[in-house]
Amino acid sequence: MNSHESEKIESQLLPAGYKKGSKEDADVLVFNTCCIRNTAENKVISHIGETKRSGKIVCVVGCLAQKEGAKLKKKFPHIKIILGTHNIDKLGYALQQPKGLIEIIAEREVDAEYVGSKKYVNITYGCENYCSYCIVPYVRGKLISRDSAVVRKEFEKAIESGGLIYLLGQNVNSYLCPVTGKNFAQLLDELSSLEGDYQVNFLSSHPKDFSDELIKVIAKNEKIERNIHLPVQSGCDRILQEMNRGYTTQEYKDKISKLRDKVNGVRITTDIICGFPTETEEEHMETLEFIRDVKFNAAFIFPYSRRTGTRADTMDGQLVASTKKRRATEAIMLMRELTSVNREAKIK
Repeated sequence: MNSHESEKIESQLLPAGYKKGSKEDADVLVFNTCCIRNTAENKVISHIGETKRSGKIVCVVGCLAQKEGAKLKKKFPHIKIILGTHNIDKLGYALQQPKGLIEIIAEREVDAEYVGSKKYVNITYGCENYCSYCIVPYVRGKLISRDSAVVRKEFEKAIESGGLIYLLGQNVNSYLCPVTGKNFAQLLDELSSLEGDYQVNFLSSHPKDFSDELIKVIAKNEKIERNIHLPVQSGCDRILQEMNRGYTTQEYKDKISKLRDKVNGVRITTDIICGFPTETEEEHMETLEFIRDVKFNAAFIFPYSRRTGTRADTMDGQLVASTKKRRATEAIMLMRELTSVNREAKIK
């Protein structure tokens, strides 16, 4: 999503006569920000601070701008432009204003059409799942599905370049066309049936909405890539409930079994959060055992990161950083061990 939004920034500035340059030579510096974890937020704040005396036009857009816009302006008065997550399309306009000064925060505008990308097509914006650890619904807003006709037009444009095309959304499985009522499985079926030399994948999926209908569509369409990313987040049922994920470990395993049964050669990757508030050592061990059982092809594993404004941030039972880091390291080492064994077995 961040890469695609950076493309949208380029699509405004390049036709206006701007050219890409280095941060040393540029007249305009644009920070396209993420705040899903503390590390991402802290890094971008540090980089913004380094531009205080640069004399350049500094622009901050995206999730951090949406979340901390007023605070950013107060902390860094040299910032000239701040655009929230649904105002990135106004960057070109903002730069044309006298002295380049403009602030647009928290207003929602969904682009009707965008055909500049070779490999990304947005199908939804926002999210309404409200996982207890996640800041996304607060900085991206409520779920909006785009018209399937507009999506198809952008997709057909991307097909011209061939290669792998990603359908993007905070939760693509929640897609429901506001015009036709077409759901995500039906949209994916339509797009993967088009002529052309391409493959299609989608990010991100939510296990609770990953339907049998969708599995059937994936199985029958060879143009759909056989890499499925399905974030589980925890292998403990109590923690999943505290996270407000809406499924159990067994329900997740059932979906994986169906995928592997129906889709030849499918690879399953996932996300896992270690050290969620109140997680016990025994529950951490449940997650490790879950990893062993499911045999993921790869996993993105992180220690829990507190996000102000989320329910998890106010929960009792916050774990110390060393415990969270240690548990994440144990899960990472287990994944390395399992994937190494799997590779060796295939070689033999």
